[in-house]
Amino acid sequence: MARTEVIVDESIQKGKGVRKRHEEGGKYARYSEDQIAILEKAYAVCSNPTHFQRQQMMRDQPALRSIDHKQLKVWFQNRRCREKQKKESGDVAAENRRLHEANKMLKEENDGLNQKMVIIISENGELRHQVFNLTSIVATYHMRLRPEASNPQEVPVIVDERGLVSLAEETRAEFLSKAIGTAINWVPVPWQKLQGPVSAGIVYISSSCIGVAARAYVTVPLEPFKIIEIYKDRTSWSRHCRSMNVFARRTVNNGGTIELIHTQYYAPTMVACARDFWTIRYTSVLEDGCFVICEKSVSTSDASPSSPAALEFVRGKLLASGCMIRPSEGGSTIYLVEHLDLEASSVPEVVRPLYESSEIVAKKTIISVLTHIQNVVNENNGTQILDPYEEPTFRRSFSHRLSRGFNEAVNCFSEDGWAIMNPDVSDDLILSIKRKQTFGDSGNFDSILCVKLSLLLQNVLPASMLRLLKERRSSWMNFNFTSHPVAFSKAAGFALPGLGTHSLSETTVLLGQTNHEDEVLEIVRFDNILDRQQHNTSSRDLYHLQISNGMENNGFGTCSELIFAPIDRNIPNESVLLASGFRVYSMGTSSHSNVASNEGINNPLTMVIIAFQFPFQSHLVGDVEAMARGYLRHVVSSVKEISLEAAMLLGATPAPETNSIAANPAMEYNVTPELDFTVNLANLMFQSYRLSLGVDILGLNPHSTDSLLEQMHNHPYAILCFSLGSLPVCIYANPAGFTMIETTPDNLQALSLDRVLGSANNLFLYSVLPTIQQQGYVILPPGNTLSMMNRIVLYGKAVAWQVLAADGSVSGLALAFMDWCFPDIS
Repeated sequence: MARTEVIVDESIQKGKGVRKRHEEGGKYARYSEDQIAILEKAYAVCSNPTHFQRQQMMRDQPALRSIDHKQLKVWFQNRRCREKQKKESGDVAAENRRLHEANKMLKEENDGLNQKMVIIISENGELRHQVFNLTSIVATYHMRLRPEASNPQEVPVIVDERGLVSLAEETRAEFLSKAIGTAINWVPVPWQKLQGPVSAGIVYISSSCIGVAARAYVTVPLEPFKIIEIYKDRTSWSRHCRSMNVFARRTVNNGGTIELIHTQYYAPTMVACARDFWTIRYTSVLEDGCFVICEKSVSTSDASPSSPAALEFVRGKLLASGCMIRPSEGGSTIYLVEHLDLEASSVPEVVRPLYESSEIVAKKTIISVLTHIQNVVNENNGTQILDPYEEPTFRRSFSHRLSRGFNEAVNCFSEDGWAIMNPDVSDDLILSIKRKQTFGDSGNFDSILCVKLSLLLQNVLPASMLRLLKERRSSWMNFNFTSHPVAFSKAAGFALPGLGTHSLSETTVLLGQTNHEDEVLEIVRFDNILDRQQHNTSSRDLYHLQISNGMENNGFGTCSELIFAPIDRNIPNESVLLASGFRVYSMGTSSHSNVASNEGINNPLTMVIIAFQFPFQSHLVGDVEAMARGYLRHVVSSVKEISLEAAMLLGATPAPETNSIAANPAMEYNVTPELDFTVNLANLMFQSYRLSLGVDILGLNPHSTDSLLEQMHNHPYAILCFSLGSLPVCIYANPAGFTMIETTPDNLQALSLDRVLGSANNLFLYSVLPTIQQQGYVILPPGNTLSMMNRIVLYGKAVAWQVLAADGSVSGLALAFMDWCFPDIS
């Protein structure tokens, strides 16, 4: 029997028949419209009829009797194929439409990213151009004892590519020897164990090594690439990091990446300068699949300097540090190392413990990044420790902005537009001004005044001190502004509750915890009850956004903070908040306090940093300054009263009040009113030098049979001392000083400080005094000055330092000139 094949091409809408082709003859036949209608109804009932069903169909429908039984079977087969093809075609069309829309979105996103990349490349190029063209600026003085580190903003430029790769490999080897090797003897930290639902590990600190170091070994359920992204973005998790900029990036043959990075950190206090670092960062993959990000400072032997620096920064040294990430089942294992050499001897003795503690490094870096990683994991999993009033990212963003705002107030960097108002170092208050600012709905303000100071308290623990500051808010906030009505209405009214503070009620709304377990973010609402009762009106309420932390730990290096800032709905989301408040540091113990043992803590020594900011209109600067001084004096008085209560809670005998952060320089040496003025002055100059620089004046021996005055009298350095007042005058000079200045004791007071540090040396007095006020001393580079005979005097180096009186206040400024001579004009 000849084989036949039926090809059906029908259109129900057009009512066309189906052609049938016989394989042998090549002829076609069409089904009638009645036949097609009958078959479609049968197909709707059963799409795959059996042999008997087809026969029954032909018997019941006379119109189908002209169709061969086999043709009927083929028609149903083809009909099923067309149905399947139609469904598949619809699915393909739907998928094509989805892919088309996705492709359109990706194109738009790619275009946006390309535009952003062009902008970033342009900005980066401009920034690099500015930095590398700063070579025309001349640094006016050295900030440290070591000459090679005297220029904080020198930009290292590595020109040897082989040396670059060699340095990167050396950095990685040094880091691995610390992370998984025995290069450092690590000791577990008893107060900090990392254990939680998403991480497990322990923190270590170094027992003996150069500088300070900390390490952690932790397992987290997070992929390596996400950890790398978090770790590299240091400003997102470190509140102490002011900025991190990548100035150069190079890919090496092994697939790794080498970057040249400049990082700036805030100074925690006003006593010492901030730190910055020039480092090389190397990202690579080991043979076993581990990811390594390691970093190390670039020294002058590896790079050529090209630009000078902001005066507020001192160059720090980062020894080989970094992060190794080992992928594991369900997450990653992290090895973290942070190793710094901050040269603690270069900072004043009173804050030196903050630069000598590996525990503080662990808290500031290791714990901060691990806490941030754990919070990211919790947020990704939808896990939250507390029921928040806002999203965790919201809380973290605002707490970060508050911390940054307070750090800006403590540091007041000149490159941000701040200028010191009172260069007189005898003033214990520091006032700085910043112009051309706007603050939300208070846009009529064009300036900020920041007033700040530090207090050193004995027998006080940071946690209890901060708790009392929160509970006794009305005591330090209750200031009568009636004597400054204009200044209050134009400045303080935006930031402080104002008149009748005793009648204000506080309503605190808890927003939840932030990055840190013991840090709380709150909204404080101030409502003037008295004003509403008297006038029966609704006065404008004031809102403070506030964070408080460090109230659960009293160990060494504990930092407790109470920071707040006025907020309104019109403050830009990315603006720095106008933060004010208190920072309380545990500085160890003091041998001069009279306190009994309490929970293993003997003679605690605590530093309180206080800073307040006031926005104002520039023409009111005089009134606002007077108001700010009065307000901070009131706050300091209240803080001292609160400290007495905190001391009693500790079970201590209250220590005498001190007006200075420095220890009494007269304790070790016999400084009394009965001694000769010059003997007292020599002892104070010597002790103040030791207190500020951490070392004795070269050539002076306090244990010698000769007095310090006699040794200073015979010293080859030209040593001068000036009183501080409206017109500083010289009150002491040794014989070398008289010879250098070419004057006699009778004419000594005619020598002014402006003449010694005048424009002839291209070093102005007011550019030096703020630095001395912050860190207690400054080292001057080689320069020249004028004698009283108007002759030029050259010197190799000079040191200027504060002279502290017996009560701890600043009473003078001393200078020592080394390798001085008169130039040969022949």
